[in-house]
Amino acid sequence: ILTLVLCSCLGQPASRPWDLPASSSWEHQGGLVFIHMESSLYSLPCSPIEMEVADPTYRWVQDRAALKLFSVTKEGHLLFQHFQAGDSGRYSCTISYMKHGIPVSQTFHYSIFGYHVLGGLDTVLLFHSKFCEDEWTKRFLWGLQDKLRLLEIEQHCKFQLTATFCFPSLNNPSDESIIQVQLEVSLFGPHWDEHCNSQDMETVTDCYRKTVRHNL
Repeated sequence: ILTLVLCSCLGQPASRPWDLPASSSWEHQGGLVFIHMESSLYSLPCSPIEMEVADPTYRWVQDRAALKLFSVTKEGHLLFQHFQAGDSGRYSCTISYMKHGIPVSQTFHYSIFGYHVLGGLDTVLLFHSKFCEDEWTKRFLWGLQDKLRLLEIEQHCKFQLTATFCFPSLNNPSDESIIQVQLEVSLFGPHWDEHCNSQDMETVTDCYRKTVRHNL
């Protein structure tokens, strides 16, 4: 009663218990998020600011469909593993909690874009051979690609064969052949950024820059 009288004296409308809303909800634009393609693990928080609320629940949805292939941490962070261009799009996260006995929800919207930093090497490998038959050359290339796959894991890079040629050697064309293999070498291979997992974007950016230089 005292509260009702004081509010009326001050010229402010009194809030009576039966006037309180049954629930409250807000919509926020979280902004643009850029994630490098092939990032090993990227963690996107539900809210761009740290919210201290009791027993929150989180629900992530995508503009196309509910997220079934992505995982969410107990803190509500959405995890992207090996981010691809098809993962780009609009995402929304709703955080729900109780405040003074009233259900409250806040929804944050994000536009996520995948990007790729150009960088790599065009490489030509020359192998001396006594044979130039198609079947033998195919077997040789299969073995070469197996070795390259092991190197990809070790060096965190990616190899793409772009062309192969087999032709007689200029020095000894009757007895020797040359197998020429052209490769595109990308420094963004499996787990290339495994040392850059962090929630601080400035730290992540600096780590990416150092990793790119190291891998090159």
